[in-house]
Amino acid sequence: MSPHTPHPPVLTERQLRRLQTLPDDYKVVGARDGIPIVQSPTGQALRLQPTGRLAATTLIERVESYLNVQQG
Repeated sequence: MSPHTPHPPVLTERQLRRLQTLPDDYKVVGARDGIPIVQSPTGQALRLQPTGRLAATTLIERVESYLNVQQG
């Protein structure tokens, strides 16, 4: 890594423990600002907070600005 490349976010011990103890029907589906996003069996999106607690969140798909679309 170059000196200017940011390091990937590090999970807290509580987050790691919580990930290890999640039931098998919960799955990590992504991350937002270094916070893991977990999907419950019902489809609810949950943020895994640094304290290890799960908090409800919403998933919003990224929309590309029309200004960045290339014309072909």
